[in-house]
Amino acid sequence: MRKIRVLFLEDNPDDVELELYELRKGGFDVTHDVARNRQEFFEKIAPFAADIIIADYSLPDFTGIEAIHACRELKITAPVILITGMGNEQVAVDSLRDGATDYILKKNITGFAARVKRALDIWADQQTMETVKQEKGRLQHQLFQAQKMETVGRLAGGIAHDFNNMLTGIMGYTSLSLRTLADDSPIRNHLQIVLDVSRRASDLVKQLLMFSRKIPLELTKVDLNGLIRKNVDFIRRVVEETVEIRLDLQEDLPIIFSDEGQLTQLLINFAVNARDAMQGKGVLQFKTRRCLPNEQRQLNDRFAGVDQEYVCITITDTGCGIPAGEIDRIFDPFYTTKDVGKGTGLGLAIVYSIVTGHGGWVDVDSTPGHGASFKVYLPTRKASDPEQKGREREQKDDADLCPHISHTQETVLLVEDEAMLRDFSTDMLQSLGYRVVSARDGEEATAIYQQRHQEIDLVISDMIMPKMSGLEFFSKAKAMNSDVKFILVTGYCLEDMKGKVIRDMSAILMKPYTTEKIAALIRQVLDE
Repeated sequence: MRKIRVLFLEDNPDDVELELYELRKGGFDVTHDVARNRQEFFEKIAPFAADIIIADYSLPDFTGIEAIHACRELKITAPVILITGMGNEQVAVDSLRDGATDYILKKNITGFAARVKRALDIWADQQTMETVKQEKGRLQHQLFQAQKMETVGRLAGGIAHDFNNMLTGIMGYTSLSLRTLADDSPIRNHLQIVLDVSRRASDLVKQLLMFSRKIPLELTKVDLNGLIRKNVDFIRRVVEETVEIRLDLQEDLPIIFSDEGQLTQLLINFAVNARDAMQGKGVLQFKTRRCLPNEQRQLNDRFAGVDQEYVCITITDTGCGIPAGEIDRIFDPFYTTKDVGKGTGLGLAIVYSIVTGHGGWVDVDSTPGHGASFKVYLPTRKASDPEQKGREREQKDDADLCPHISHTQETVLLVEDEAMLRDFSTDMLQSLGYRVVSARDGEEATAIYQQRHQEIDLVISDMIMPKMSGLEFFSKAKAMNSDVKFILVTGYCLEDMKGKVIRDMSAILMKPYTTEKIAALIRQVLDE
């Protein structure tokens, strides 16, 4: 028998008994309750949780139509059948238009169970269609958000690339000028300030590159609880002393494979965001746990059925909360509600990029005036291709790269499409005593190297160039000379490149760089 819960809105007990008899005769196992007036209806409708409501069209203080409207306001979606002792075709049409699933005359009660079954089936189909519609809307919104972030990420990456080129020229010429000035020159301090400001601009570019996923992931085994504990003292310094930091860390959490540096940046960005939302006073909590089975299924469905185990970090604050109209925008780059000069609008955008770059997801729940809660879901998978996640050769600060540079007569092939950078690099290399042969793109460099590779001691090539990229040129140069010494210069990460090609290179130099940095790297490569 089919079990159903029925709420009768009816003041005649005989009618209720007759309708119950028809339902049970028709194969239903009925659990029921009766509301005889308006007050009883509102008292019973929510707690009873009816599968269907059978309402008399007209009671002394309440009507079936009013019951339909009340259900709509209370967000109760159960189907409503109106039943009456008198009526006509127009009343039936009006009732259906107002939201009734069916309209039945009491004198025509035969077949009542079949009508109820039909109403339940129609309602179930409608609910299925509504669920599909909502899921379609959710997926469309998710796709739009992903495409928007990808588009803005490409834009940010392109801006960062061009800005890196300009910074390389600024920092390069400034460091060249500093090398020629006397220690007591009055403009030395001015040039040092230019260099310091350029480094700050370089940090901003790194944030853009992190958002656009142009910074490589260095995947290692990470104890998430240990990472949070290790950084909690630093986070305390980031937030005000009046902010209480609480940890609720589930023990025996699975080890995850992730970039520890980027996860640290994620924690700091959340802490800064919470500090500003709480205006220096409140509670900031970090909570970790294994994902529940239903969350696992939802996340695996979200990522096209990929079977993964996930852990969850929940970051909760007691700040001002996020208005509903702004939640969809908080991960947009450069979107900020802070005063001018108090934020770049990249903090949560970088969080989004870090999480999705790790194959995870981030959800937010907030009520204005009651704080915000961010849930970050991260997969526990192993790195599938360590070679593909290669990281460029570690570069130290300029202060650590000031060895004595010996002036030699070695020949360097310089490949750079930007005229300003090509001129600077030529001047810089010549000032260090190198002979320089320059090319504007990979095709020109290939022709030069084919003719003169025996006299060329080192190749320094930009990665992104018209006609032929630096990687393509490296492959051709390697074919001509298997021992070629090759430094690839780039403002991007190389995680999408083939690991073997990168490993065969002598070094990777990230833009922007100073004269000291490239000079030391050149000597290191040539002296190997």
